[in-house]
Amino acid sequence: MTKRLREPYYALKKWLRRNHLSQLELAETLKTSSNYINKKINGTGSDFRLSEVRLLVSKYSIPVDLFFVLGLPESDKK
Repeated sequence: MTKRLREPYYALKKWLRRNHLSQLELAETLKTSSNYINKKINGTGSDFRLSEVRLLVSKYSIPVDLFFVLGLPESDKK
């Protein structure tokens, strides 16, 4: 099993399902693979870059707040 680097984008996953949008469609928009998108969404790969967020929000009207977690990361709470 792949180790998570951060929490998955649960709200984004839910929004994608409700709006019948696939990870493959996101991948095609960002000109990358669906595996790459899957890792980003599930927290096992790199995080979304701001340029990727801007493009996805612009094209699909995804609420931008789904890409940002409010509050401090655990590592910063010390």
